[in-house]
Amino acid sequence: MNRRFFGMVTLLLVVGFYAFGTGFDFFFRLLYVLLLVNGIGFVWAWLNLRGIDLEVTRDANRGRVGGFLSGQVSIVNYTCLPKSWLEVSEATGPSANSSGRGLALIRDQIRSWRIQTALTKRGVYRSGQVRLISQDPFGLFRLHRDFEDPHPYIVFPAVEPLPDLDVRFAGLPSDGRATRRWDQITTDVASIRSYVEGDSMRRIHWPYTARMNKLMVKEFDIGLSAEAWVLLDMHYDSHYGMELDEVNNTEELSVTVAASIVDRLMDQSMPVGMASNGDHEHIFRPDSSPEQRGRLMETLSEVRAFGNRPLQDFIYGVRPHLNQYNALTVVTSSVDIQWVASLNDLKQQGVEVSVVLVDRSSFGSQMKMSAPLEALNSSLIPTYLVHKGDDLNSVLRIPVREIPPSWTGDVAGGTE
Repeated sequence: MNRRFFGMVTLLLVVGFYAFGTGFDFFFRLLYVLLLVNGIGFVWAWLNLRGIDLEVTRDANRGRVGGFLSGQVSIVNYTCLPKSWLEVSEATGPSANSSGRGLALIRDQIRSWRIQTALTKRGVYRSGQVRLISQDPFGLFRLHRDFEDPHPYIVFPAVEPLPDLDVRFAGLPSDGRATRRWDQITTDVASIRSYVEGDSMRRIHWPYTARMNKLMVKEFDIGLSAEAWVLLDMHYDSHYGMELDEVNNTEELSVTVAASIVDRLMDQSMPVGMASNGDHEHIFRPDSSPEQRGRLMETLSEVRAFGNRPLQDFIYGVRPHLNQYNALTVVTSSVDIQWVASLNDLKQQGVEVSVVLVDRSSFGSQMKMSAPLEALNSSLIPTYLVHKGDDLNSVLRIPVREIPPSWTGDVAGGTE
């Protein structure tokens, strides 16, 4: 309903009051005319929505925040009555408040046009709707009919390019890469040795055998043994700002950081695993395949900071999956410091550990990150501090060395 409708109701009440109060024919005739106009308008708007079918098709079923998802809308009028004053708009999804498209249809006419859905929020949209709105010529009634969009689509989180990402995230302190000897035949040859009884003929290195004039066999290794893990903290106490803004809060920035790191490491052909303690716990073993990238991005698309398992407990839960060839990056905005001890235990196990702290105070929180930052620096754990609006490539290039002067004296654990 709109202002015109409420204005018409008010006019009907006033005219009805004078008609029955005075008995004048003029007011009765005016009342009948107004009732007829309202009846015609409502029937017009109602009939406009009958006998119409609408279908949405999309060129792809996935996109990324900040981009667009192209598709096509087709609408057909199956009745003999013309349709006018129609508007088509998306009722759900990341661009639910976008303006509609006005159109009119004659008998048995089909109208189609291209659409671009603006992807403003990550998520998995499994049951979208397209709303068809009908108005009468007088603008009194605005009725709508919703059509289901049966094609689910995924909006991946935003990813920032990180060409200068610190090598600590990959667990590679230099350009060298650790390898491990492997009994099976692989594509990576570690060394060549003399043949011993029992060696497979498939291991013989024939060019080197001809040069040495004796049988020489190849020894293999498993290849690149360094594996990267990204642990995204989605415990509900670790984040701030979700109730204030759906897209500008520590949850969304943490997801963007994690997605950007995963994307960069996989571009370098690193086996990457991920763990998250959100509304559903996820643990993915490291892999460098394209399918792994899709799995991780889909998970990051729908993970929410509704987890009940504290970060310290979750780190211990992930510990059995880690070894001395792994590098673990923890992304969190928690002001607690108990989880730092669990990272020290991982360091003693030989795991390369680094932490990305998302500064909740840059989103309006009264609690600063001084306590965890001091504890991490004391433990000699490389720490990177990300504020709202920071360029991630610059921030993740080198760890912070000291606590900002403005944070001196701050105590974590205060009230918001």
